[in-house]
Amino acid sequence: MKLFTSFMFVLVMTMSYAQQGDGGIPMSFKLAFEPEIPVVNFVQPNIDSLLAEDAIIDGKGIAPWRFGYNYITELTLFNSGEWFDLPNGGKIWIMQVHCDAALTVNLTFQNSQIPYGNELFIYNPSKTFVLGRFVERHIVNGFLGTELVPESDAVIEYYVSPENISSIGNLEISIVTHGYRTAEDFNRAFGGSGSCNMNVNCPDGQPFQNQRNSAVMLVSGSSGFCSGALINNTANDGTPYVLTARHCGNSGFANWIFRFNWQADACNNPNTSPSFQSLSGSVNRAGSTNNTFDMRLLEITGGLENGTVPESYNPFFAGWDNSGVEPLSTFCIHHPSGDIKKIAFDDDPAVTAQYSTTPNNTWRVVWDRNTTTEPGSSGSPLFDQNGRIIGQLWGGGASCSNLSAPDYYGKVSMSWNPPGSTNEQQLKHWLDPDNTSILFLNGFPQNEQFVLDARLYSNFDFLGTSCTNEITPSIFIFNEGTESITTINITYSFSPNDSQEFTWEGLLPFGEAVSITLPTETLDDGNYTFTASVLSINGSDDENPTNNQLSQEFTIATNGFDVQLNLQLDCWGDEISWRLLNQFENQVLLTGGPYDGQDGELINESWCLAEACYVLEINDSYGDGFGGGFGCQTVGSLQIIAGDSILNEIQQSQANFGSQRKLAFCLGNATSSLDQLSLDLFEAHIFPNPTDGAVYFAFNMVGPKDIKIFTAQGAVVFVNATDDIEASFNMDFLTAGVYFVEIRFGGHIEIQKILKQ
Repeated sequence: MKLFTSFMFVLVMTMSYAQQGDGGIPMSFKLAFEPEIPVVNFVQPNIDSLLAEDAIIDGKGIAPWRFGYNYITELTLFNSGEWFDLPNGGKIWIMQVHCDAALTVNLTFQNSQIPYGNELFIYNPSKTFVLGRFVERHIVNGFLGTELVPESDAVIEYYVSPENISSIGNLEISIVTHGYRTAEDFNRAFGGSGSCNMNVNCPDGQPFQNQRNSAVMLVSGSSGFCSGALINNTANDGTPYVLTARHCGNSGFANWIFRFNWQADACNNPNTSPSFQSLSGSVNRAGSTNNTFDMRLLEITGGLENGTVPESYNPFFAGWDNSGVEPLSTFCIHHPSGDIKKIAFDDDPAVTAQYSTTPNNTWRVVWDRNTTTEPGSSGSPLFDQNGRIIGQLWGGGASCSNLSAPDYYGKVSMSWNPPGSTNEQQLKHWLDPDNTSILFLNGFPQNEQFVLDARLYSNFDFLGTSCTNEITPSIFIFNEGTESITTINITYSFSPNDSQEFTWEGLLPFGEAVSITLPTETLDDGNYTFTASVLSINGSDDENPTNNQLSQEFTIATNGFDVQLNLQLDCWGDEISWRLLNQFENQVLLTGGPYDGQDGELINESWCLAEACYVLEINDSYGDGFGGGFGCQTVGSLQIIAGDSILNEIQQSQANFGSQRKLAFCLGNATSSLDQLSLDLFEAHIFPNPTDGAVYFAFNMVGPKDIKIFTAQGAVVFVNATDDIEASFNMDFLTAGVYFVEIRFGGHIEIQKILKQ
């Protein structure tokens, strides 16, 4: 052992931006103590091989987003490091690990024990980043996982108090993780995620600060990033449950790290890392079986105060909805690519879809407002319009470069209490310990809750046009107030017709819902708006009028046109979806797909449409249309038919349309508008851009197209024409620089910029 006697208090001027542990200053910082610290070196792993594996796995919903390579070790107090005696009778054990060219280093301890009075710290050699103080309550079954230390070195310092000289405890470093991607996020304004990602504290996210405070980043398996959220239970007791995805990990839960409040203070990215707090250690409470719902429920066990997340972390335990009712809109809060907290919005209703082998097991969302998710967002909570969790992110193709691709969230309603499930395979046992059987729960701590509060939700099926004039609407009513509902007075109308009243009687406790069928109404042809609202509850006013009204437009056209959609799928039906829009593309009339489990099938849809023009938008989430491809012998096609006429189509030769194709068609006398509508929909896609030679063109319209390429100074260097929807040209003759492409289609002119390398 070595003895040092020179000591003084050292004031550390630069503070850590991470809080994991109880805080404080390592003993060596307080002393004028600069020993030669023994270093254990780890060589750089094969980064190219790791990145090649990541390219296959990322975003598939089968594993967490890997940021590091794990070295399995057995470094203990007795075979590594060095001990130093202290003047107060205590002693310090210290060592350093070095990972060659690492961007971050983090550690996993096992078989560890820290007796009361002893303390553990982890820091970087420059002493500007400090984790700890770790004491006995941070060790979970002998395990401890540490946060990421920036750059390539981490110092481990263990202090033994004088009274514990004969009982020093134990430390064993079992994993050293070499971070090979994401540490750049610490150093360059957190650009690890795509530029379209929206910081959670942008104006759009301001109404959802409670939900923001529930969202956490996870470090699983010592080397993977995922997202998750604190979730409430009916006891409202702050039990620190975290909902995430099953594919984020199946073991080692005692090492998992939960990072809170890592977010920008405002809308723009900060110049340096924001502060955050972390807890380490958990136990598994429930997880779905393979290919069902991709659900994992954990309970944090390390570093708690009074059995819950420390109050200084400002935790919020988000509410949930297990009804399975389609939400009007959704949003998620997540950590894409291990970056600071972001928010994404889908302003349209989520739809039920099949992801993997179980029917109707996910919510399918397509993000709006130029937002998205990425690998690392896995496990993030999907909130409905009421701010309640309805699912956790499983997988999908969304990214800043593919904003129209859908994401899929395992449904809370499906993993709530699956038939034949044990407590370890369901959410209900843990989140409804009082066995209330309620359908939804608010978050905790709760804001003021209303006594009388009914929420209306439409179950009205006649969105778009109906060819029958007998309409029987139905609505759902949820009791969100604390008092049971026995009578509800409703007013409704088929505007412009006069309003009517309807009274429901029964028993509707808090958290439950009832479906009410209203009387059948016979309507003339025309446009209508169905509206409904709550007049009174139990003879008194509804205390929360913000959620007790609904409105839906529809058309009665008994002389409408019967239109048939014939959609031949290729071998990947789960990639295909469609929307029928009005001619202005500002109203969604009908939707279909994705067609999970229907590969190669012929889909037939029958519509009754009024005399007007329409746009059919067909989408492919993978970006290659329905053209079959490797190992697939079925090429897709599409026809829109009225009577004996084909109004528009995608032939097999046009099946590789990319991510999206729009088809215009008109009915009756509206056909005079078809030519102009088709021109308005014309789109041209040019790729690759930049290019080093060949340039490919993909068009969404058949017909003659004239193509010219100009230099930046306006000189014409290329002229050609095509009638096809695809064309390719060799541009090797062009010198490197910026060029402009002019495409003429009918009266439409489109100009795009390309870069020749």
